[in-house]
Parts: sequence; C-alpha cells; structure tokens
Amino acid sequence: MRSLSTSAVAATLFAALVASSAEAQIVVLEARGPSASAYPQGAVLSANRTISLKAGDHLELIDASGSHVLNGPLTIAASQVDTGSKVALQDIFRRANANRPGIAAVRGFSLDEGKTPPPPEVPPLWRLDVTAWQQAEPADSHDFCVQKDQTPVLTRATAATEGKLVISSDATHVSRTVTWAAGARDLAWPKDLVFNDGQLFGLNLDSAGATSVRWRTIPSDQTSLTAVARALLDNGCYDQLDSLQSQVATK
Repeated sequence: MRSLSTSAVAATLFAALVASSAEAQIVVLEARGPSASAYPQGAVLSANRTISLKAGDHLELIDASGSHVLNGPLTIAASQVDTGSKVALQDIFRRANANRPGIAAVRGFSLDEGKTPPPPEVPPLWRLDVTAWQQAEPADSHDFCVQKDQTPVLTRATAATEGKLVISSDATHVSRTVTWAAGARDLAWPKDLVFNDGQLFGLNLDSAGATSVRWRTIPSDQTSLTAVARALLDNGCYDQLDSLQSQVATK
C-alpha cells in the first residue's frame, strides 16, 4: 500500500513542475524490487536523471502527461520515459501482427462508436461486437479478454428492435436463448451462465449465423497501457489489440 496520499503526490508534482519550466520533471509514485531504495516514493527526478532498473524492479512514475510504469531490467533517461512507453507498445503491436492467425480485418472494435456512448464503467475495448463477429468470420473462434471479476459485455450494431441471442456452451453442449431488449445496444453476460478462462461459447444473434468466442481472463489491476497490451497479446486477444493500436495511433 502506498504511504503517500494521492493529494500529497499531486502537490509534490505540481511543485516540481512549477519549480522548473525549462525541463520536465517526474515524481515517483511507487517503487518495488531490488532498486526501490534509489527511488523513494515522492522523489522528484530531473529530466537528465538516468533510471537504471534491475530484473524484478517495478517503478511507477507520473509527469505532466500522465502516469507511466517501468519494469526492469531497463536503463533509460527520465526525459525518455514517455517515449520508452510508446516504444514498448509498438513492440507489442509488431509482435501481435507477426503472431496472429490469418484474421482478415478488425471486427468493429472502435473505441469511438458513434452516437450512443457506452456506460463509463464499460469502455468499448471490453465489449464484444456480436454482429461484427458474425459478419466477418463466423466459422472461426477467437479469443476475447475479460478483466478478472468483471462480467463480459456484448454489443450490437443496431438496437432498434428486440433481438434473440442463442448462447451455446462448447463444454456442455447446452444452449439457451436470451432476449436482447429493444433500444438496448449492450447486453451483459447472463449472471448465472458461468464461464471459465479458455471456455468456448457459440453466439448466434437473430439467426444470422453462429460465431464463437473463447473467453480469456486477465488481471484487472494493470496499471499501464503497456501492461494491458501485453496481457492482450499473451492471451491472443488480437481484435482488442487492433482497437488499442488504433486508439494509440490517433494520439
């Protein structure tokens, strides 16, 4: 647990940024591992400070552009922290493109989905677009990541009419039909329909053709964009990585 309050960290950061307008500075939020003593919580690191981390080190920093997480082994100038995060992300995206199976296209996982924004607690990255999956490659099964202890959320392109969704379990060969209410774009996974990591389900909305999803559970305590991207890659959630890459490219 952090011993320094969020307000205290914010005050320290503000003071650091005001103290020197010539060069950006960053503040240590948390340090764990062999080198933790070199980066005490609340310490202000100047832009020309070299950050040297060993294997097992975990360093969380904040600057004017936001928070960043570094994991050792790593040697980087403090001024390059944000650049380093982007380099790590690009490396993950390159690995995803090299390792992914032959998927024809991104299937509708845009982070900006038009006139009907999702509830804030369910970002588009974590919503599976059933209609897009049906239209793209219905014969293939693909992985979709869900954060631990979170309920999967399904979405559809058109919400004007009532829909009928048939969910079938590959493990039990049991099917059930769920009513998708008219006007509702999102549909939470039925609470009584338990799923485990790696479990495969068939989805068939309005008899448009079944598609399959394999749920993958990832940690919910990821503290950086890079950590989320790495978890998606490790679990084969390539469609969500496409969305993430698209979002990063627009920044």
